[in-house]
Amino acid sequence: VAKSGVNKKQWYQRRVRGKLIDIPKTRSLYLFGLLHYLTSFALTNVYSKHFLGMSSPLVCDLCSLSYGLVEKAPKILNCGDTFCLLCLAKIIQDGATPDGNITCRICAKVTSLPAEGVTALPTNNVVIKLLKQKQEEENILCAEPDHLAQKLTSFCSSPECMKLICIVCSMTIHKDHDVKTIDKAFEYHRELILSQVQTLKGILVQVDQKAENVNSQISPLKLEKENTEKRIRDRFNKIKDWVSRRETMLLESLNNSAQKISEGLVSSQQMLGTLSSSTKHTIESIESQLNNNSGPAAQLEFLKSTKNYTTNLNFSLETSLQNIKNEDWKIAPTLTFEGYDEATIISFLASVGKVVAKSGVNKKQC
Repeated sequence: VAKSGVNKKQWYQRRVRGKLIDIPKTRSLYLFGLLHYLTSFALTNVYSKHFLGMSSPLVCDLCSLSYGLVEKAPKILNCGDTFCLLCLAKIIQDGATPDGNITCRICAKVTSLPAEGVTALPTNNVVIKLLKQKQEEENILCAEPDHLAQKLTSFCSSPECMKLICIVCSMTIHKDHDVKTIDKAFEYHRELILSQVQTLKGILVQVDQKAENVNSQISPLKLEKENTEKRIRDRFNKIKDWVSRRETMLLESLNNSAQKISEGLVSSQQMLGTLSSSTKHTIESIESQLNNNSGPAAQLEFLKSTKNYTTNLNFSLETSLQNIKNEDWKIAPTLTFEGYDEATIISFLASVGKVVAKSGVNKKQC
């Protein structure tokens, strides 16, 4: 409007007085917008109040606020006047309804309240219809403040815009953009989106095929897992059997070796005991003869047996010395276990086998 040199107030005054506005021919587009705005404005609350001296049917006369669909719902009294539900509820709350009646604030006529309360009063459906019509009209009007509520007639398809515009927008703000009529824009973007949908459907088919392929691999994978588990268990059961048999074999070998050593020790113990007994007997016999040879006859008898005594003593000395000098007596019997240490066994078990898992899908692809 500022471009035509006439503001809203001046334009309304000139129009009411029956005067014409001198708008340059080059700005005839704005004249079209002004004429369209006048037609719409004449039906609004502002025009009615300022030029006709009437209140708007969409505004409550008590609170001067627009009606709504819930709390501000328009309710009709018996006199035909309409007020919003919130104002009527406030009147009742303030106690200004004696004997369950409510008095109209315009004509002073009395209306009986229903037993259910003020919400049960009839709703003014004409006002409701006008409200919905107003909302629909607001949804198709240009949001630019300088375009005098122009209707949305075009669509800007430029990537930075992609929105509905009016005829003034198409000639000013979006004059260098890709502007199409609503019908052509609808067909263009409809075909474009349908093409993208078809492409997406093709991709979806491929996705479904791959999903089916993946699903088809789940059962074989489960079966392969069970078979591999069985092979692992069989392998280690065999190792366990081998270890058990080897353990039994080593324990038997230990028992046999211990028995042989024990038998040898017992035999040596018996031999040494016999040697000790015979040596003691020889010593006791000789000492007895030496102690009893006090007379000549006894001495003669002793001399006759000297050779035998000497032979027995030499044999006993020789045998005892040989057994005493034998190095085998100095070696203590030992029983030890020689085998792989724990680290070697763990390394061996680790080399028994390993699980190799291969998948055709990695995390990034998934």
